[in-house]
This record gives sequence, C-alpha cells and structure tokens, in this order.
Amino acid sequence: MNIIAIDPSLSCTAVVVNDKKFIYASESTVNTKKGNMKEWFEVTSELLTARIHQDLPTNLDHVDLEAYKLVHFRHIAYSIAFDVMNEMEKDVPTILGIEGYSYSSAAGPLIDLVTLGTMIRLYVTNLAPSITFQVFPPTTLKQKAAQLTYLPKATNKAETKFEWRNNEGVAGGSFKKHEIYKALTDNQNLNCEWVNFLRGTQDVIMAAKSVPKPIEDMNDAKMLYEIMKASTLENK
Repeated sequence: MNIIAIDPSLSCTAVVVNDKKFIYASESTVNTKKGNMKEWFEVTSELLTARIHQDLPTNLDHVDLEAYKLVHFRHIAYSIAFDVMNEMEKDVPTILGIEGYSYSSAAGPLIDLVTLGTMIRLYVTNLAPSITFQVFPPTTLKQKAAQLTYLPKATNKAETKFEWRNNEGVAGGSFKKHEIYKALTDNQNLNCEWVNFLRGTQDVIMAAKSVPKPIEDMNDAKMLYEIMKASTLENK
C-alpha cells in the first residue's frame, strides 16, 4: 500500500511518500541572505530531499502578482506530484492524507495556502485511478498524535470517557510543535532514521523557543504518515 502524507505550507511544504521525505521550500526559507544554507536545512540534508523554489517577487502590482501566484503554485504542486509518482508503487491501494488549514491565519496568507493546497490535492489525486483521500484538521492531527503515542486516561469514575495526554500532562488537542516533536520521540514503536535523529537533537531543540524549519514541517508530515500507517495496520 502507498501512504502519502502532506503538510502544505507557503514557505516549506513537507511530504512523506512510503516514508521517503521531501520538502518544497522557498529560497529565503532555506538560505541566509549571504546565500549559505541555514543550519537545520544543512543538518537534515541527508535525511530528506529538498526542492528549492524562488520567492514570490516583490516588485509586481496586485494584478500581476495574483497571476504570477497561479504559475508559482502550479509549479510547486507539479513538483510534488512528480516526486510522489516516482515513489509510489504502481497498481496498489493508495491513501493520501493532507493537513487542513488553521482558519485563525491572516486572510491573505490563508487564501494563498488554500490555493496552493487545492492545486496539490488535484495534482496528487490524479496520479492514480483510486486514492483514498483524507483531510486532517490541525486539531484532529494533534489529538491523533497523542493517541498514537500515549496511553488513555479515564476522565470519570465509570471509566467510560477517556483523554490522551503526554508525559507532561498536555492534552492532545492542545499540542503545539514541541509536543508533536515529543510525541514522535516518546513513541517506542518508532525506530527509524528520522525519529532517531530527533532523539539525538532533542535537548537542543526542546530548549529553543520554536522548532526550526524544516524539522517542524517534516514532523507534521511524518506524524500524519505514522497515524495513517497505524490505521491501515489496525484495519487489516
């Protein structure tokens, strides 16, 4: 079975195809102003394949910029679909999971993200005649991340209602980037190259204010991949 997980982002989209990892990032996201690759992109360069695209131009008026965006987003979507196609096994069942949108985002970036996400969905779902397609809202992804790694705890005496919290007591629905990171490293069933890399860098990253790119984006895609993988195993 093919399992495809996508975390769409205007600056750094992460994709996992049968556990092979890709990012599609803007030049300014990957490189410093001097043209050198930023630290965590360089550190992770052997763990994932990076596709770097140009930043949106800043010298266009609104009309021309909106037209340019369509070409720009189509190029990214095509690049993703091309890589997915090359990594998919032919003539086997395929499931595609993509993280949904946070509607608390500013209107302009959210509209652009919906445009990009829609193009990605169209290009990838057209790769096979039958793809099981699932959209995971951010809160659902967080809750399922907790369920994947941590044991349930009863919330009433009758033990008919349960919740999932991490080892620090944070409820799954309230997970942020650091908690998604820990949900991967705390999961003893995960013993792969990416998660072992996370374990090796955990002290440094957990001490930082934010999880750096491309790690935060890849963690979301990797978590989504593991959630779908676990679901397919349960349904066999």
